Amino acid sequence: MADPQPTSSISHNMSGTESLESQTRHKVSTSSSLRRDIDRNFADIPVYLCSLVSGLCDSTTFNASSVFVSMQAGNTVFLALGAAHLPADAPALWLRALCSIGAFVLGVLAFSQTRRVGPTAKGTLLASFLAQALLVLAVAPLGQGGAAPGFWPVRVAAAAEAMARRGKASPEPCAFVVIALLAFQLGGQIVASRQLGFNEVPANIRTSVYCDLFSDPHILAPWRENPKRDRRASGSGWGGAMRGGAPRCG
Repeated sequence: MADPQPTSSISHNMSGTESLESQTRHKVSTSSSLRRDIDRNFADIPVYLCSLVSGLCDSTTFNASSVFVSMQAGNTVFLALGAAHLPADAPALWLRALCSIGAFVLGVLAFSQTRRVGPTAKGTLLASFLAQALLVLAVAPLGQGGAAPGFWPVRVAAAAEAMARRGKASPEPCAFVVIALLAFQLGGQIVASRQLGFNEVPANIRTSVYCDLFSDPHILAPWRENPKRDRRASGSGWGGAMRGGAPRCG
C-alpha cells in the first residue's frame, strides 16, 4: 500500500492551483472588460481632444504645404480648381490636395472596419486611438530630422521662406509622406467620433460626407438601392467647385 502524500506537498500543489486559477480569472476579467462598451458619460472628452489635435495638424500642414489634412472641404476646392489649372502660381497644389483626400479616404475605409468587432468596445477604441497616436508620432522625426522642415515648429518660418523662393509648386517630397500619414490618422479620428455618436464635434460638411460615404458598408450597391449613399455622393460639392474655376480656365 502506497504511502500518503506529505501534507506540505499537498499544500504546495493546492497553492499552485489557486495561483493559476487567479491568473486565469484575471486574464478573463481583462479580456471581458476590453470587450465591454465604454461609458458614454465622459466619452466626449477624448473627442474634444482629438478636435484640438486636428486643428493643430491642419494649421501646421497648411502653413507648410498649403493644403489641409482634416478639413477636406478646402482640399476639395483645391482639387477642383486644379482641373482649371488654378491657382496659376501653384499648378501642383491639386496633387497635394489629392494626396490628402486619398489618404483620408483610406483611413476612413480602414478604421471603419472596426464596426465588425464592436465599434464602441474599450479594446477597439484603445487600438484605434493607439494606432492614430503612432501615426502622428511617425511624422515627428521627418520634421525634426529636416526631411520635411516645414512640419517642425522651430523651422516653420525658414521653410515658408524657402518655399516662397522656389514657388509653392515644389514643396519637399517628404511633405507628401507627412500629409498622407496625418490625413490617414484623421480619417480614423472622425470615424471614432461618428461611432461614439458625437457627430457635432467635427463640424465640417464635406469631411463628414467623405467619412459617411466611404465608411458605408453598402457603398458599392447599385444606384438608387442606397439612397443615403446617393445623396452623399451628389452633395459632395464637386460640381460647384469645378464650375467656380471654369470661367477662368484658359
